[in-house]
Amino acid sequence: MNSKIIGIVILIVAIGGSSAYFLTKSDSVDTISSPSDQISQNEKIGLVINTINPPTSIADIENSYKIASTSGIGRTNLYVHWDQLEPEKGNFDWRVTDIMMKLNEKYNLKTTLYLSVINADRLGPFPSWMGNQIIGKSLETDTVRVLDAILSRYENIDYVIFAADIDYYLQRGTGTIPSFVEFFNNVSSEIKSNHPDVKIGNSLSLENVINKDLVPNGVRELTPQLEMGDFIALSYKPTDIVGDIDRTPLEAIGDLEKTLEIFSSQKLAFFEISWSTSEFVNGYDIHQEQFIKSSLNFFEENESQIEFFTVSRLFDKPKGSCVSQDIQSIGGSGFSSNSFRLERIDEYFCNSGLIDTKQNAKPAWEQLKTNIPQ
Repeated sequence: MNSKIIGIVILIVAIGGSSAYFLTKSDSVDTISSPSDQISQNEKIGLVINTINPPTSIADIENSYKIASTSGIGRTNLYVHWDQLEPEKGNFDWRVTDIMMKLNEKYNLKTTLYLSVINADRLGPFPSWMGNQIIGKSLETDTVRVLDAILSRYENIDYVIFAADIDYYLQRGTGTIPSFVEFFNNVSSEIKSNHPDVKIGNSLSLENVINKDLVPNGVRELTPQLEMGDFIALSYKPTDIVGDIDRTPLEAIGDLEKTLEIFSSQKLAFFEISWSTSEFVNGYDIHQEQFIKSSLNFFEENESQIEFFTVSRLFDKPKGSCVSQDIQSIGGSGFSSNSFRLERIDEYFCNSGLIDTKQNAKPAWEQLKTNIPQ
């Protein structure tokens, strides 16, 4: 599943959906007062922080941060839409990202940046002034320019991803491997010349890699050609090609363990790890609880090989709010209709939070709080 599509939709609805508010109000984050009851944090363990409903104020978003900060996490993701950030060339609108980054700093959270340049089987979304884009020198130049602007503004970003679930993009023939490799290496080299401490990597969908046998010596071998950059980032949900959970928690941990062999020459990073509790897709609270506990144990046992480990996400969301109906293709099962898959994806992600829409903590929330290595 191209989880970055979902991640971006989450941003629009849960965070970016507040853009209209931020564009018309002058509220600011109180960066002077520090969070109370500060607990020990692990900057390698992250959580995607969202709100249940579209926020109407900064206070709504900060309430989610206050809850998340009680867990001991030390990291979160920042999803940036290029079309929202730079609606006119050279004219950046920093209002939303400034607020998010000030909250990250206030709550002492390191930041993994995702800039939507490649998003599963598509590019963008880009501002209208960019027109139609292809992987090439023009996009490379603009990507370097925008990433440099973001990283120069926010010192708290230590990891960067601009190609998400790249396996879909290459597997479906949307782009060629040589052109992507050149694009990635050139952008990374340019960024590191100005920001040498920032680490840059690709993101792949682990369940797609396994389900489609894209592994070394697999039927559709792909992963060896993508081992570049400082790390390989992985999204993961324990589903089959149509979006239903088809693994036990123990089998899912087996998938995580396979990464140590699949990407044996690379550092790993887990960008979005989730387990839904929606029975519609075969999800249950007890399985989410078991998976979160066991996955954190997996991280602790293999910490030397893992850059960061981020769970997705804090809150459930209302049914029907977790996918965009204008998505024309998702992951590509080859035999399921969009509506069939969209329904499952919406059910999966709307119920993948550790706290439900009534703000009742699921058992997995306690497992996160008690099993973060310190």
